[in-house]
Amino acid sequence: MKIGILGAGSMGSEHFDCYKGIPNIEVSAIYTRSSEKAKNLTKKLGVKVVTDFNEIINNNAIDAVDICLPTYLHKKHVIAALQADKHVFCETPIALDLDEAIEMREIAKKKKKIFMIALLMRNVAEYRTVKKIIDSNELGKPLTFRAYRFSKPYPIEHYPGPVIELLNFDFDFINWTFGLPNSILSSRIVKEERHEHATIILKYNNGLLGLAETSNIMPESFPFSAGIRIICENGAIETFFTIGKNGYPDFKTIKYPSQGNPEELDIENINPYEEECKLFVESVNKGQENDLLSAQAAIDAITICLKA
Repeated sequence: MKIGILGAGSMGSEHFDCYKGIPNIEVSAIYTRSSEKAKNLTKKLGVKVVTDFNEIINNNAIDAVDICLPTYLHKKHVIAALQADKHVFCETPIALDLDEAIEMREIAKKKKKIFMIALLMRNVAEYRTVKKIIDSNELGKPLTFRAYRFSKPYPIEHYPGPVIELLNFDFDFINWTFGLPNSILSSRIVKEERHEHATIILKYNNGLLGLAETSNIMPESFPFSAGIRIICENGAIETFFTIGKNGYPDFKTIKYPSQGNPEELDIENINPYEEECKLFVESVNKGQENDLLSAQAAIDAITICLKA
């Protein structure tokens, strides 16, 4: 299978490295909007780098396109790739607008092409472990949870506010674990355009109560941090991390039984980006989408973001 990657930033580079480790996959070309970056990447990666995405879209030898561009560019490039009969793997958030997300999904259905979204937390080992424990009923019925994702200020030229840019990841995990809420209540402290702290309360028909927090107004000295704690009838479970100076998350996952001592879980490290790229490749090879990374799940996540 031959793949073209649209986007040569950190995520495009990450996906390029992931595909190199998958048998029978060739990254035929990478698109970047920067001619300077194109020259440097051609030498560094040893792969064709182009500054016109149509060179990838219109290349009949390319079977699939991996889109790692800023969210506001997703619709244009996803639809162009689908219309050119390419399968598409797209970074999350799927879109900034619900109608755009639905339009992309519907075109993929009409063209009968694989269209999957990189719902990262579903392939993070620590979060998968939390979901497995909740699903097993080991700790009993979930009563309440708190999820958070905090960042220092980031450039807003290409990125939305923190509810979509950051908390979208957590809403997807929450939906995957608990289903959709029936009530959403939110409050914000807005420092300046697209720089804010948001607190969101989620209520469910079964009585579950959730709190989700996000911020991109943390001090410059504050490390990127995220986590979730779930309190159940017979104990609690939490996983959380900060991004260290090496650029990698430092995780802790702790189970709190109703009796006895807390247990810090030893979880085998996996590369979630590699896992999601493998799922996309397998889906294309089988001709059937893996529901774990479905466009509908991505739509559900941004639906809550937009309501919050």
